[in-house]
Order: sequence, then C-alpha cells, then structure tokens
Amino acid sequence: MKSPVINDGNDQASEISDVPADFERAISLTGHGKFNYLLLLAIVPTSWAAVYSSSSMSYILPSTECDLQFTDLEKGMLTSMPSADNRRDGSGVFSMRMVIMSLVWGFIIDAFGRRKIIVYGSLCFAINTLASTFSQTSWQLIIFKFIDGVVMSGPYAALQSYLAEVHSEHNRSRIYMCVGMVIAVGNISLPCLAWLVIPRKWPLSDWVEITSWRLFLGFTSLPGLAAGFAFYFFPESPRFLLATRRHDSALEVYKQIYSLNTGKHPDTYPVASLEEEDTIKIQGVTFKETLKGCCKQIQPIFMPPNVVNLVLTSAIQCGATLGSNTLRLWMPMVFAVLETYEQAHLGGPSTTICYKIGNAGFVNGTASEVVHCSNVVNDTVYTNSIVISVATVIGYIIARSLVNAIGKRILMGICFFGAGCCCGALYWARNSNEILAIASVFVALTSIGGTIVNNFVVDVFPTTLRAMALSGTTIIGRMGAFVGNLVFPILFSLDCLAPFIMIGSACLMCALLVLVLPRKTKG
Repeated sequence: MKSPVINDGNDQASEISDVPADFERAISLTGHGKFNYLLLLAIVPTSWAAVYSSSSMSYILPSTECDLQFTDLEKGMLTSMPSADNRRDGSGVFSMRMVIMSLVWGFIIDAFGRRKIIVYGSLCFAINTLASTFSQTSWQLIIFKFIDGVVMSGPYAALQSYLAEVHSEHNRSRIYMCVGMVIAVGNISLPCLAWLVIPRKWPLSDWVEITSWRLFLGFTSLPGLAAGFAFYFFPESPRFLLATRRHDSALEVYKQIYSLNTGKHPDTYPVASLEEEDTIKIQGVTFKETLKGCCKQIQPIFMPPNVVNLVLTSAIQCGATLGSNTLRLWMPMVFAVLETYEQAHLGGPSTTICYKIGNAGFVNGTASEVVHCSNVVNDTVYTNSIVISVATVIGYIIARSLVNAIGKRILMGICFFGAGCCCGALYWARNSNEILAIASVFVALTSIGGTIVNNFVVDVFPTTLRAMALSGTTIIGRMGAFVGNLVFPILFSLDCLAPFIMIGSACLMCALLVLVLPRKTKG
C-alpha cells in the first residue's frame, strides 16, 4: 500500500540496528495499527467472495429448477460443484485431479506472489459469476459453478498465506479468528441478500422483467470486484519478497507498514537489513531449467516431516468441511420437508427427525413431490440460515478470546469432539427449534475447527511451501464437501441414520487426528 511521507517535524529517529533482523522481529517492529485495520477491511470482500461461491446455489435451486429444468442428479452436482475442481469421473481420477489442482495453485502462489493471485483471481471470479447469469441450460450453470470452485481456491489460499506473512506470531491466531468471523458474517449476508432479491419481481419495463435468481447471482459477483480493487493497493507479502531474494523490496514494505502503523517517517524504521530466508527459484533460461526449478520447489512438501503434516492437516480439513458444508447446505431442504410434515400433522405426537423426514417422503426418494417447482422459497429457509450464521459469529467471538489462552490443538480437539456429539444429538431431536439449535452449534464448531487448521498449517510449513500446503488442505477440504453433498441424499434414501453416522464419524476422526499433530510450531 502506498503511503504518504509522514514528517511533522516532531519525528525523532529511532536507533537503527545494523544486525540483520529475522521475520518475527522485523514484522513485530512495524507495530499493529492502521495497516492491519485496513487489511481487515480488505479481507471482508475476499472472504465473502469465497462464501458466495460455495453457498449461493442453495438459494436459487427452486427458481433455477423451474427455468432450467434441473434433474435430481443435476441439482446435486450444482450444489457440490463449487467444492470441486473437475468433473466427477471415477473416485480415483477425481481425487488425483483434486490433488494436482491444489499443487498447481500452491505452486502458482509460491512462484508469483500472494497479492497478484488475490487481485486477478478475485476479478476472474467476478467475471465468471457475471457470465453465469446468462446460463440458458442446467449444464451451462453447472460448468460456471465448477469454474468458480477452481478459481476461488487460489485467492483464498493466497489470502491465508498473506495474512500470516504480515502479522507477528502474537497476532496471527487472532487474525485467523477474525477471518472466521468475517466468513460467518458473509454467511449471514448471503441469505439476507437472497431474501431481498429472489422473492420479488424486478421489471425493467412493462414488457421486460429480470429473472430474480439471475439478478441475485449478479449481486454475488460484487465481493470479487471489491476484493480485486482493494488488494490492488496493498503491497506484496514481505516474507515472499525475502523468499524470492528481493531484500530491498521487502525492507521497503516493512517501512511502509511501520509508517502507517506508527505515523513516523519510514526511514525511522529500526531495521537496516534482513536475514536470509529459504529461497524460491523457479526461473530458468530454458523450459527444461524452469521445469527443474518447479520440481525442486515442489519436492520438499513430499518429504518428512512436511508430508506427514500435510496428510494430517488435509485429513482434518476434509472431515471438518465434509461436516459443516454438507449439513449447512442441505439444512434448507431438510427444514422445508420438516415444515411440510409438521403442517400436515398439527397437534400430532412428538417424533424424531428421521420419522418426520421418512413420512414426508424424503427418505423414499420422493422429496421432489413435497417441494414443488416454485420461484418462491419459504421464509423459514432464510431465517434459519441467518440464525445458524449468527451462532457461528458468536462462536468465533468466543474462540478468538480462547485460542491464545488454551492453545490451537486443545481448541481444535474440543470443537471436533463437540461437533461429533452434536451430530448424535441431532438424530434424536424432535422439533424444528431443537434441530435448529443443535445444527447452529454444530456448524459453528466445525467452522471454527477448520479455521484453526489453516492457522496451524501456517505455523508448521516454511514460507516457500506455505501457500502450496494451504492450497492442498483447502482443495482436500473442498473434496470432502463435494463427496459429502453427493453422498448425503443417497445415504438418506438407504437409512436416515446413515448420514448422521458419516458426519459424526468424520468429526470424531478429526478430534483423534488432532492428538497426533506436532506440538511445536515454526512460528
């Protein structure tokens, strides 16, 4: 970020040390102030773009089902496609492509910088979302949402790396909790936006009317545009500049941050030189040399202890995302079915969720008979989604104050174990209010746990591999959401208990894996 020279005549030069400063000392001396607050504002559109990419389809399905004639399979594909990065054509091939895509994004971020990927990736997301509003067939919309999943993986992973590299270790955990809160607020804003736009008619004139779901998708592109614009004015990560041997540029960035945070002249920054970092070198004179540089850059992530940490954190992220995204995205349909049952059996005996869903027709595969093709979504879908998101915000506020007090590993373990217990309790819930309360706590716990995993990845991987590791865990997490959303209705058709076992087991597995995570971090 370009800042004006600040010199009011009262600046007193700080003592500048000739001893090279390591990253932690250099970033700590920049202070915490205006730069960090401006960055927090810039995080909002970037995080909301990721939220809108993954969740917007839940609110337009009833409308698009009428306009584009979706089949049940296509509806499942549309809901899960933002969590994928390729077409599902066999589990082995699918998984391999997910891994390859994560490595590609990680390599691009580590090779070309965090800021560029956030700026251009966010703008590409916005353009693609705007283009999706012109979809004329179901498969056109599915393809656009598939591209969304590919594109947003990069900027989100780059953002995680960027935040780690402009904050000291003391503030790093808190900023990730702030990101979680911003995402949770984004989850509140999305149903509010849908509630405002979708149920209403939007005539351009007496003869032309804009389809409400297309207008809604158009609005969801705005965070991407805002994110690209906001991060254009921020500097590149100083730690990335160090890793690419641009020490003078890195020092200038530290000075800019210091000046913004303290109000002092940049030349009073008390560091004259910086320590060497692990370097990134991918450029070569020939294509063969460049390819060798790429392979050399990627190779360390497959060596101990990096590969062990990558497998552990990816598995935890996969379980967390499978749980939170599957339940969150299917809850609107579940609530619609429950409301249909309860309206038809007013004053009837209290029964479990599975009994109601089974008798409403969902388990027998006839949910489409219950929820007819309609451009109007019941208000309960929006209000319940808002309640779940508000509960998640409250959870992040509590977690932000606890993360430094009890530590990341303990808080992660509590979140995933609690989520597993909530999943078991959800099976025995007997009315919509109980289901909503338990689902709210479940989504909050799994979301917080997944956020802490990202913070943990930042701590245990070096700068040259950090973006690759974050991209890997993010993509594997998306694979969990993709599989969960496809399998959820299939398991429900077999036995109502089955999806609860799947999600609860995933959460308890995450709690167990937390126990074997390394205790010491690299900062």
